[in-house]
Amino acid sequence: MHLAQRLSPPKELIFSALVSDAEARKLQRQAAAGLLCRVYVGVYAAKQSEEELAALVRRSWQRIVGVVVPGGVVSHISAMRGGVLPCAEVVLSHPTSFNKKIALPGLTVRLVRGPGPLPGDLSMGTTGLHYAGRARMLLENIGRKGGLRAPPEEVEHMLVSVLNASGEKAFNEIRDQAAGLAPAMGAEKSLKELRLIIGALLGTYAKGGLVTKVGMAVARGTPVDQERMARFEVLAAHLRITPLPHIEQALQGVARQNAAFLEAYFSNYVEGTKFDIQQARDIVMNNKLVPNRPKDSHDVLGVFRLAITRPYRGGPPLVGQEFLEGLETWHAEMLKMRPEANPGKPKLEVNYAGTTQFVNPAMVRGTLAEGSSLARSVPEGLARAIYFAFIISEVHPFDDGNGRLSRLVMNAELTRAGASRIIIPTLYHPQYVDCARALTRKNEPSGFVQSLAKMARWSSQFDYADIDLLIDSVRKTHALEESPVEYRLLNLDGSNET
Repeated sequence: MHLAQRLSPPKELIFSALVSDAEARKLQRQAAAGLLCRVYVGVYAAKQSEEELAALVRRSWQRIVGVVVPGGVVSHISAMRGGVLPCAEVVLSHPTSFNKKIALPGLTVRLVRGPGPLPGDLSMGTTGLHYAGRARMLLENIGRKGGLRAPPEEVEHMLVSVLNASGEKAFNEIRDQAAGLAPAMGAEKSLKELRLIIGALLGTYAKGGLVTKVGMAVARGTPVDQERMARFEVLAAHLRITPLPHIEQALQGVARQNAAFLEAYFSNYVEGTKFDIQQARDIVMNNKLVPNRPKDSHDVLGVFRLAITRPYRGGPPLVGQEFLEGLETWHAEMLKMRPEANPGKPKLEVNYAGTTQFVNPAMVRGTLAEGSSLARSVPEGLARAIYFAFIISEVHPFDDGNGRLSRLVMNAELTRAGASRIIIPTLYHPQYVDCARALTRKNEPSGFVQSLAKMARWSSQFDYADIDLLIDSVRKTHALEESPVEYRLLNLDGSNET
């Protein structure tokens, strides 16, 4: 059987550097015979149409370009706009390979002269590439106009968005970081211009004279989403008077580790990062990453680290003005292997889930500050944990990872109160989402509160001391199933979950 016929999935990429010399020569022969597609030197794919191959290359560009240009940094306009441009081009800086373009099926790699990875640049997993950090990105996009750089108004818009999302502290960090990077980049002139733009924005910000709608809102103070605050008040009022269970549980040692694994597994699975539970066990317990899914593997590890490690495990971030800063730290740690998700950086654009529009970036800081302060009026333990879960989910402060983060903060409050942490299994997740949606759209909190109270009771049933028995017990409850039409979540004793 030909190697091309043994590929799984059939359009997976093959890298000759990962096989023996004999296999590499065989790949060359099969490509020459038309049995494989040659993407680039050392990179092959199963035989397919030109359109399919181009789509595969664009979909897997990070892995491929990391082999084609090891040590490259996604930079300039590509860094500003998230990687591959609409024209199917990606710009990379490289210290020794530059002033040329490399044509791949469906993608052109434009190489420009620039330093390799600098402090603040983000590693793109195991691909061999880095992604320009925010300060470097801004310096690279300031200067002479042309296709290499974003337009000046785009740079200014990004800075206004950063100011809206993270405040003057973020500007000070950008200026300090840019000053440290400019000599290595030969960007002293760009640094001077960046300082002028930031200074002008801060001066205008202080005088309340910004011209954009978002900027004017910031100039009036720290804007708050009043509709969301009213909803948070409804939830808080309901939680103050609703009797909820306090289920004591203080897991230690292996049991705590096993519970954190299960929490990380389900929290990622329900967000679309799907692994077989035994695969996920290998990832967490043996640090065995799935070869063709390293970032997904790190997603599971990221939640696991926060679920088991202090200070993340031991309690939620400080409420009030410091709440968002705390979330930024948690988010950066959780998604540190996904630079494209801007780990630790609040969103700069409005995000959506279906028809639901989450809080405008300009209002994230103020809404989280006021919303988290209101948590003090909610009883500690399960009630406050539920409240934290909702406000983070409802604000959606980051580009990605908001659901996972909301559950981690919820569970940190439970751990702080000595209570059982909550796991939301795959089978129950649609019902949980429906209850959250009723609160978001109709201001009806009872279903959301009761759904998490149910999951608190369900999660506390298991003996977490033995991982094999734990997985077997969870499987028997139908928790791993995906269809609530075909299955009903059971208790450990086989009774229906109520």
